[in-house]
Amino acid sequence: MKNHTMHKYALSLVALTVGLAGCASMQEQTGMDNKTASAVGGSALGCVGGALLAKLAGGNAAAGCAAGAVVGGLIGFERARQEEIAAAERARQEALAAYANSPQAKNVRASDIKTVEVTATDKQNQSKKLKAFDSVTLDLPLASKGSPEYDNAMGKLKTLAERVADDRGSADIVVAMAPADASALKVTSQSGTAQTAKGNPITVTKVVDANVPKGTERITVKAGQLRTTNV
Repeated sequence: MKNHTMHKYALSLVALTVGLAGCASMQEQTGMDNKTASAVGGSALGCVGGALLAKLAGGNAAAGCAAGAVVGGLIGFERARQEEIAAAERARQEALAAYANSPQAKNVRASDIKTVEVTATDKQNQSKKLKAFDSVTLDLPLASKGSPEYDNAMGKLKTLAERVADDRGSADIVVAMAPADASALKVTSQSGTAQTAKGNPITVTKVVDANVPKGTERITVKAGQLRTTNV
């Protein structure tokens, strides 16, 4: 009985070690991005866990692996969504911090991270509801445009947009200003598309919005469409 308990404990340690090291090893060896490594890592962890449970219960290890991988796929998808939300919050905080020592700091505002509830479904038609990143908005003073703090803050938002575009396949940046400012600066509504280093599109749209306070440039980073089936 003691030997059987020790054996189960040893197997548990192996499973835990594989789970913790899986994503890092895959990223180092294959160059996968965070999203892909998380998803594949989730499946690997699910497979190890399923096989381990099947083995300890005296069942079929291969069948346990298959069942575990199903759960792992959803786990990996959820982990990727959590990492995306965390990246948006970091970008938000870092953009605000860029103005920490600026006299314009009082005119900088950031929205809370907006999320949406989605239902992810795997290949075996199992599903799970979870939160996914939708958008984040910052109001930056037009008077600071061209300053180091402005460029720093915009750099954080651009990096976020690139990450989201590479995770989702696309992203949007909407730049809005009040009618009076748009008229003074001769800005009209227009849009264009840039690409990330991986070739994913980011659509940049300039709009005139009466809801934007005068003297403010409102920048919104919005996530592209998320595939939620066959995850």
